[in-house]
Order: sequence, then structure tokens, then C-alpha cells
Amino acid sequence: MSSEVDRHIEELFAAPLKEFTSARNAKVAALKAAGHGDEAQLLGRLDKPTAPLWAVNQLARLAPKQVGHFVDLVQQARRNQLSDPRAAAAAMQAQRAEVTALTKRAAEAMTKAAYRASPAALGRVANTLLAAAVDSHLAEDLRHGRLTAELPAPGFEVLAGVSAGADLKVLPGGRASRRVSEDAAAQQARDQAERERLAREAEAARREARERAEAAERAGQEVRDLQRQLAEAQRRFLAAQREATAAAKRVPGPTGR
Repeated sequence: MSSEVDRHIEELFAAPLKEFTSARNAKVAALKAAGHGDEAQLLGRLDKPTAPLWAVNQLARLAPKQVGHFVDLVQQARRNQLSDPRAAAAAMQAQRAEVTALTKRAAEAMTKAAYRASPAALGRVANTLLAAAVDSHLAEDLRHGRLTAELPAPGFEVLAGVSAGADLKVLPGGRASRRVSEDAAAQQARDQAERERLAREAEAARREARERAEAAERAGQEVRDLQRQLAEAQRRFLAAQREATAAAKRVPGPTGR
């Protein structure tokens, strides 16, 4: 894919999600008119991103340094996993904290754009972040906010930096690589637990916001009801005053005798 097409994709994913289709069609038409049929065809096949994917791509604009730091941490953990398990464990711990922080930023972007940041959606955000960061090509797309598809969570063997089905090897000091795989599995489980905790917190915050909004609406309705009652009481009071005045005028005056 050419750098020019990459630039167009970045621009499309930087726009509000609701404007994606119209913006893409406009770019395709402009490229065709300019004689760039191949680029127009590539962009024309680009599907509208899901809300989680759109939010992941927004992170490149909202927190570019944080995204770059996260990618570096993931790559560092992969490099150190077999040669230096202790350094890898530290890198993965920092990586988990970055996933949590970036997922929160993505949730904020979704909520601000009026999309529901459900636990399932946030899990897809975290999975895409991790899977993109472990792949050198996709990591660049993540850095620039141009991922074109959601990604499943990477397997333990990917996070450990070894290929699936590889033979176990003994590390310096007699420590078997099976221990590394077990550590990676435990780390993955902790990452999943952290994503679930984050999702629960986000859901609790949204529930509290809904409850506050409902309470405010009820209070507003009570105020409106009281205002109507007051207006009705004032109407009856004025009517009674008018009737009293009219009745007083009908009372016969003194005869003078």
C-alpha cells in the first residue's frame, strides 16, 4: 500500500465515525477524477470501521506518545522473554498498565462520540491494541491510526516471542522455556482480568451517570408540576377576587332612611 493511500486512510480514520462513508466516497471520487484509479479502488474497498476499531485509531491522535511507548514496551517484552525473563516480566507489567490507560482513553473517545463503551467493546479495543503491537507492520499502522480491521488477542506463543509448536529449550541456568510459557499464560490471564475490571468500572460509571440523569429528570418534572399547580392556584385566586369584587358591587347601598 502506497504512502499516499496510507495518508488517505489516516485522514479517513481521523474523521468522526458517522462521517466515514461520505468522506471515503468523496475521496474515491476525487482520486478517480484525478486519474488515480488504483488508489481509488483501494480506498473504495475500505469498510467503515467498528466503534472499537475507530476508537483504537483515535488513540494515535489523542495520545501518540503513549501509543508509541506502549508499542515499544510490547516489543521489548518479546525481545527479552526468552533471554531475560525478569526484564520481560517488568516490561509486561508496564505493558499491562499502558493497555489499561489506553483502553480508558478509547472508552472516553467512544462515549464522547455517543457510542456505548460496553465491556465487550473495551475487550475488543484491548485485544486489538495487543495484537497490533506485537506485529511490526501492524504496529506502524497502530502508531499512525490506520488499522483497517479489529484483531483477536495474540496467543501466548506470540507474546512469548516463539512460534507455535516450537520445541522447548533450556535457558541459561537450567530454567525451561515452559516456565516462560506458563508466565505468559498467567500474564495473559491477569491482562484479561484487568480488562474486565476496567470494563466493570466503566459500566458502573455509566450506570451512575444514568441514575443521576434520571434523578435530575424526576426533580425537573416535580418542579414543572409545582409550577403548574402554582399557576392554577393563582388563576383560582384571581378568579375568586374578581367574583368577590363583582359580588360587592351587587350589594344594595344604604337607603338613607
